Amino acid sequence: MDRDGINAAPTLIENATTEAAYSKISFTLATTAEFIRALGYNAIPSANCTALNIPLAIDAGLGQLGRNAKLITPGFGPRCRIAKIITDLPLEHASPIDYGVTEFCERCKKCAKRCPAQAIPYGDRSYEPINECNNGGALQWQVDHKKCVSYMTEVGTNCGICIKVCPFNKGKAKIHNVSRWFIKNLNWTDPMFIWLDDALGYGNTNTDEFWQGT
Repeated sequence: MDRDGINAAPTLIENATTEAAYSKISFTLATTAEFIRALGYNAIPSANCTALNIPLAIDAGLGQLGRNAKLITPGFGPRCRIAKIITDLPLEHASPIDYGVTEFCERCKKCAKRCPAQAIPYGDRSYEPINECNNGGALQWQVDHKKCVSYMTEVGTNCGICIKVCPFNKGKAKIHNVSRWFIKNLNWTDPMFIWLDDALGYGNTNTDEFWQGT
């Protein structure tokens, strides 16, 4: 998703950015599924239905699960919307990856601190769901999705603050790639990068800057 749009969270600008991503998902799913069918295989396009996207994405090696219950990808952090196509097309199997997200999230807690609904836990991961909105049996940070939805209703958008403030929400500049290398290979440096993220003002973008193009 567009980084400037996400940085306007929790306004309608961020909401429009999210909806634009879903529009792209619909087009991509339909055309890719039709291409697979033209090859002679079955293809069922699926956005947020049929199966859980994030567990499948983790197994496919697209990223790791963050404290904010989002898929954290190497290139775009949590700034992704994902979908799937269920098919019998023969494919190569990928494997889960580990580039230091879990250890970083254990120390960072920035999304939990900035969540206006206090829906994101400060504590450790757990197998036990908070309520019927969570899935048990997987070790994860159990986000209180009821609180999350209540705040969305109050503010009138889909919020997005936990995506905006995540230190992994960066571009592909070389300096950010250097940070990612340290997080992946030398996680004892995580506190330094968490401090730098705050010191440099990331996650504090003023909504007016979006309109000014700065």
